[in-house]
Amino acid sequence: MLKIHNVKLAFGEHVVLDEISLNFQIGTIVGLVAPNGTGKSTLLNVILHNLEPQAGYVEYDHLRYRSNREIIKLHRLICAFPDQSDLFPFMSGRDHLKLYADLWKNSDKNVDNIINKLQMEKYVDRPTQTYSLGMKQRLCFAMVVAADTPVMLLDEVMNGLDPQNVQLISDYLLDLKKENKLIIIRVVLVKSF
Repeated sequence: MLKIHNVKLAFGEHVVLDEISLNFQIGTIVGLVAPNGTGKSTLLNVILHNLEPQAGYVEYDHLRYRSNREIIKLHRLICAFPDQSDLFPFMSGRDHLKLYADLWKNSDKNVDNIINKLQMEKYVDRPTQTYSLGMKQRLCFAMVVAADTPVMLLDEVMNGLDPQNVQLISDYLLDLKKENKLIIIRVVLVKSF
């Protein structure tokens, strides 16, 4: 279980997270759905330890961000959806997947399976600078899958995808849930006009 206990975070006088407590069960997909500016990304950054709360804590598998040793252990258990600007333009998608597998100490033997399942075969060996927005988005999702961590944080994973690829990733997410992954997805609530 991933626990967020009484987390408080403010930027100056602006309180973004005010004593937030949540429990996320392993083997579930959770959506953080709310309008812009309500603290969804901030909460994900607290879970990742990119931001340190003024009060409260994050705990997973009896580990907290208390010591360097625990921080390293937690970072091996949690992977976040990379930003497309983090992609190396002259590196292939396949090399990005192998890099993520290596960074999280996983075998890259699943890379070909991930590529096939996400239908990336036609372009995965080209430099990422040649990819469309949707191709880059699929690659970023594939990188999180290659890391193979028990906790996956996905920030707007469906952004820029056509309906066919939304379905492809949705189906993959359901498969990952069956593998006992905790998947937290940030979604922006948009008013229709």
